[in-house]
Amino acid sequence: MDQATLVNYAFGYIAIAIAVFLMFLPVIASLGLLLLVAGAVQVIVLLLNAVAIGLYKAVLRMYHHLLDRWQNRPRGRLTAH
Repeated sequence: MDQATLVNYAFGYIAIAIAVFLMFLPVIASLGLLLLVAGAVQVIVLLLNAVAIGLYKAVLRMYHHLLDRWQNRPRGRLTAH
């Protein structure tokens, strides 16, 4: 094999590698977009979870405050049934 044949083979391999990359580029781009969307959904779920926990704690705090006011009224504590 002479040098020109080796150079042609090398250019052929490089051209095939570039062609395969270009063929799979839409798949790679769509997978990247899918990963970005999944990350955005995870961030939204995390924020919704934080809001839900905050609301739960606020309602629980209001309930305990109301219960403390109710049990500390002048007539004394509630009796168990």
